[in-house]
Amino acid sequence: MMRSVRAVGMTLLAATAVVTAACTGDEGGNGGSGGDLPEAGPLVERAAAATREIETVHFTLAVDGQVPGISISGADGRLTKAGEVQGTAVITVTGQPVESEFVIVGDSLYLKGPTGGFQELPASVAASIYDPTKILDDNLGLAALVAGVADPRVDGREDVDGVGTYRLSVTFAKNNLGVLLPGVGATADLPGRLWVTADEPNRPVKAEVEVPPSGGQQGGTVTITLSEFNAPVEITPPA
Repeated sequence: MMRSVRAVGMTLLAATAVVTAACTGDEGGNGGSGGDLPEAGPLVERAAAATREIETVHFTLAVDGQVPGISISGADGRLTKAGEVQGTAVITVTGQPVESEFVIVGDSLYLKGPTGGFQELPASVAASIYDPTKILDDNLGLAALVAGVADPRVDGREDVDGVGTYRLSVTFAKNNLGVLLPGVGATADLPGRLWVTADEPNRPVKAEVEVPPSGGQQGGTVTITLSEFNAPVEITPPA
């Protein structure tokens, strides 16, 4: 009988330990993530600060699904913090995707379509479609987007193009979404994800926002990916 009572006691003690551990994990200081994952708030702060230190970067933009008001489906290029950009973009024109080369230097946009050479236009023309010059702007670009996230939660670890990162679930503030939603003004804060390098200086290497259906369109996701931080870049007007 004593052995039976002792066994029941040990079982209850083990069950209590399991419940206690589970509760402790749920109350971890990083928005519910556990294990060896970092605190979400300080990680976001470090990522925003690291973004402000980026001088040059390679970027890609991808639009999946039907995002209301966006005519660009993808872009790839290199840019400097001074706002010089060189790359390619795929834009929908009369229902057909058209790939163009572009260079932005100073107040000029140089645009080259499938045929012909470069045409010089005011740089402001790019703002209505996609303005990558703002990606590294401290007040309008990725740094502001990262610094303004709400409810960050570290979900786990994940490799992005061979780089070890922490993946976070976040809510992006509508006023900072211009860098992810080209030519579209967000009317509400939107859910998304952020990938930050696990190694310091904890730079953001990927950000993704979920856009809900609107105006008869299904909605979708817009993703920006960054790499080649501070690599030498020289961008000049095309000859």
